[in-house]
Amino acid sequence: MKKLILVFILFSAMHLAAQETVPPLENLAPPLPPTPPPVNVDHDTVKIKLGDRDILIIERDRKDKNNDVDEEDDMDETEVEKSNKENINPEKKKKRGAHVGFLDIDLGVNVLLHDKNQAKNLVDDLENKPFSSWSTTLNFLPTTIYLGTKHLMLLTSFGYHIEEMTFKNKISFTPNKILDYTKDDNIKRSSFSIQHLQVPLMLYTQSNRIKGLGKVGIGFGGYAGILVYQESNVKKSDINQKIETEEDFGFNKYRYGITGRIDIGAIKLFANYDLSDTWKENQFQTLECGIWFDF
Repeated sequence: MKKLILVFILFSAMHLAAQETVPPLENLAPPLPPTPPPVNVDHDTVKIKLGDRDILIIERDRKDKNNDVDEEDDMDETEVEKSNKENINPEKKKKRGAHVGFLDIDLGVNVLLHDKNQAKNLVDDLENKPFSSWSTTLNFLPTTIYLGTKHLMLLTSFGYHIEEMTFKNKISFTPNKILDYTKDDNIKRSSFSIQHLQVPLMLYTQSNRIKGLGKVGIGFGGYAGILVYQESNVKKSDINQKIETEEDFGFNKYRYGITGRIDIGAIKLFANYDLSDTWKENQFQTLECGIWFDF
């Protein structure tokens, strides 16, 4: 009897174990695909199934595109307005204190003036030819110093002045003497070449641009310099020879005077008048006038 009961219990246990056996993996149902994200119904959507993957193509509304474009345009306009505000009236944003250029050039003619008390024969003998008596001034590092506004300024530079004085009469000067000369009919041309180092200083004012004229400016000041070179040039007619003599001919060592200029658009005029005597102990002065160029 005990054996029968033992066999029955063993049979029941085997039957229960068979019912609880896990089926093989290949028999399991495949997992459900993930739920796709919600699609905005306001857009046109195209769904493409590629194998196990779902591909959604969403076309944005024209209204949204226009809104984005408008936002970008607004940003661009804001940036432009900001840039324009920064560039409006840069003088107020930052005032210029000074400006240094490279070179200005003065080109003019010389006229020899004299005091009324000078001897008439000396005045007649030293009469010069203005349009054969040229002058050139090279103004290096022309500097403009603004006096609180762009319309009022100081002008200065380092000048190298080259002056030529050609005489109407046929005269030859004696070196190391002051205005000692002889007349010679064989002289075709007689002249002096004089060179100075000088510094000008001028108060200058300039208007805004005027229609049809441009900017109009006017200035007044002075200059001072020192003699660095003097030479006599005599050209003979009988032997076709030019004699250059670099000696002391009595010119004043120092040069100073008053200067003025007026500008109307591209036309720039200047005048210099020496307050110092051209020769030592003789009351002759030089007047120089012409045009100037800035670079």
